[in-house]
Amino acid sequence: MGGAPKDPVWVHNLRAKPQVELRDLAVVQEMRVREVTDTAERERLWKAAVATYPRFAEYRTRATRVIPIFLAEPVS
Repeated sequence: MGGAPKDPVWVHNLRAKPQVELRDLAVVQEMRVREVTDTAERERLWKAAVATYPRFAEYRTRATRVIPIFLAEPVS
């Protein structure tokens, strides 16, 4: 939501139901997401996100909230 004051709906959905299914064309993988709360891990992932999509840096400057970061990990 580009740094909007409220979290988007998908954030609440992931918090409520962390089991997800990710699809890449015909490849489907069951994943579990977790919200990243560790400061060092958040910063490392944020830098990676900004390197991939530089506008994320702008979103952070506009946000009055902590922008959540989720990490998807394969279900064993």
